[in-house]
Amino acid sequence: MAAESQTAKVCALMSLLVRAMVSNPDAVHVSSELSSSGSTIIRIKAAQGQDTGKLIGKQGRTARSLRVIFQAIAKEQGQQHYQFDIDGAPIEGSAQSPDA
Repeated sequence: MAAESQTAKVCALMSLLVRAMVSNPDAVHVSSELSSSGSTIIRIKAAQGQDTGKLIGKQGRTARSLRVIFQAIAKEQGQQHYQFDIDGAPIEGSAQSPDA
């Protein structure tokens, strides 16, 4: 139950960050699912086109910055792992605890 609570908080934080970055915040949908490897996949859907580009950023810099933020969160949570998917394109690497 605690892992579900942590995942809900991470999704809420991701939603807050993403909605602040896009032109159409009402079109943003953040969800999560557990992968077969035990990591949590955070799926981010935004309005197609410019908003998706804003989330990925020039040469993927914005997406990598989001990953760094969530690496710090994963470290605080211990063994929790997060992988990100923006409109069907996984963010390179994953945010995970360095202990894993």
